[in-house]
Amino acid sequence: MCQGMFKRAKLIGLVVFVATLSSNSQAHDGAVGIVKERMDKFKASERATKTIKQAISLGDTAKILTEAKSLVSWSREMEAYFPKNTNQAPSEARDEIWLMRDDFLSAIQSFDDAAQALIDAAASEDTGAVDGAFEGLSKSCKSCHKQFRLD
Repeated sequence: MCQGMFKRAKLIGLVVFVATLSSNSQAHDGAVGIVKERMDKFKASERATKTIKQAISLGDTAKILTEAKSLVSWSREMEAYFPKNTNQAPSEARDEIWLMRDDFLSAIQSFDDAAQALIDAAASEDTGAVDGAFEGLSKSCKSCHKQFRLD
């Protein structure tokens, strides 16, 4: 009985996982040009963040450094992926990006600062500092999404 329930739970988990992947890929359906490029960049950023989280649990500072450096690189080119008049569907960007440009640029800078802080913490190999820096990075992402991304 328990084994059957375990198999059923695994199957349900697999179905949820596949549905999540499907909905994520559907969000990009129809995206072209700069909108698709920035959506792809944000997906890569999301993967890097998940890799960092896993690397933290494994104590893999080399992986943390590599992925955090990729986030710094993305932060420094992000603005170029939001030129005027690029908010057509299926973009998930709010109009506030263009209406409140200084605030958006400040959010990008916060993301850059947080990713750089994670690099510095990982280089020091201080696990407490790494945990705190990762929390700061996560907060910078959530803050920006709350203000500038459609749900």
